[in-house]
Amino acid sequence: MIKPEAVGLSLTLRPPYRPSTIAINRKSAVVVGVGLLAALGVVMYVVKLFSWGDRAEWAYPAAITLFVLSSVSAAPLVAFASRMARGYWGLPARRVVELFALPSMLLFALLIPILGSLPPFEQDGVTRANLWFGWGGGAPFLTDQLAVSVMLLAGGALMWFAAVPDLAGPPSRVRAMPAWKRLLFLNWTGTKRQWIVLRTSMRWISAFYLMMYVFVTMILTTDLGQSLLPGWRSGIFPAYHVITSFQGAIALIVITLFLLRRYAPSVGQFIGDEQAASLGKFLLALTLFWFYFFWSDFLLVWYARLPSEVAAVQTNVAVTYIVPFLIAMFGQFLIPFVTLIFNPIRRKLARLTAVSVVVLIGLLFDRIRLFVASMSSENPFSHGLAELPEPYYPNAIDILFMIGVVGMVAAIYLWVLTRIPTPGGWEMREGAMYRREQKYMHAEVLVLGKPD
Repeated sequence: MIKPEAVGLSLTLRPPYRPSTIAINRKSAVVVGVGLLAALGVVMYVVKLFSWGDRAEWAYPAAITLFVLSSVSAAPLVAFASRMARGYWGLPARRVVELFALPSMLLFALLIPILGSLPPFEQDGVTRANLWFGWGGGAPFLTDQLAVSVMLLAGGALMWFAAVPDLAGPPSRVRAMPAWKRLLFLNWTGTKRQWIVLRTSMRWISAFYLMMYVFVTMILTTDLGQSLLPGWRSGIFPAYHVITSFQGAIALIVITLFLLRRYAPSVGQFIGDEQAASLGKFLLALTLFWFYFFWSDFLLVWYARLPSEVAAVQTNVAVTYIVPFLIAMFGQFLIPFVTLIFNPIRRKLARLTAVSVVVLIGLLFDRIRLFVASMSSENPFSHGLAELPEPYYPNAIDILFMIGVVGMVAAIYLWVLTRIPTPGGWEMREGAMYRREQKYMHAEVLVLGKPD
């Protein structure tokens, strides 16, 4: 077991530890750079809207949107996993992770033009492959956006409920608030009943968020992926997308924790190799899952040898988009596997961060080879590809759009860090009560309490 940071074990109830928001110098070069990238993202989004073209022009925006879904939106689920498993290593990271629910809100706006560019289900008496079985209730635009909005609301509620005990302040302050503000702060006074309701609500909301995330992933990967590329048939692909999303989320969290440890002392004092050791295990396991799901899907095509399915695999794996696939394979499997099997790399936050950067790069190219191939296909109404298509390369606007989206995510996350105290104060205080070091024979051991 990796020893936790000493400052985390020294927290007491009297005087109680209360986290603060992170002070960010708006004039620093990094913050100005992030702001400019965010502004670039807004400009490119508007440019794309006013220069509305065919479906292929939204191919790379679709890839970066699914990348955000596969990393930023999946991150809050790590806090859920830590709570359900009583993983006290995750105490300093839970609030950091939950704050990703706010930049995830970008998904709703990004998906509007992408879903609007999709072709109808039926054209000239021919029905293309789809998930909706002829249901005309606004699918896929209204159905997908409704599912995404419910998922985002669940993520926002989880973030807010976890932060209310630290934001509300003493009961006298809450009682003095207007009625609408007391409702917003859940009329929080810290009674025993409120704590029970809060904990129960967070468990149920987290489970609901997980359920909605899997559902949203299934419908989006089908509507923006398999239904548009003729011959692409896979019952494993939605599961593959979910697993690789968890891998991307872990990588994003590791990078974020490393940056906070280095540049935000109020948070970084609680973050160290204890978090790296646990997240590194998850990252290694998900790396192995990448190969398992990819190979399981590939075997079906290998043995069946249906021409339409072979052509689809040749498009997004072996021929047309082989370069993005190789980058994805090296970034998501080969490099992480070869490095993370060694404890000195997996248990050190700085070294794990370097591997996580490689994983995120691989994830981005994985989404490019999957969804650019689908969004740029010429005839989604055919049953198979007559010939392999040429690669659809990004133009300058596509590249700037993807960079801008990353900038918007970073800007929103920095903004929320300045508004919500980090890490979670009430969980850190509780964790300090359940963890202490004790001498056992000739060694110092960490004793963990499991109250429930």
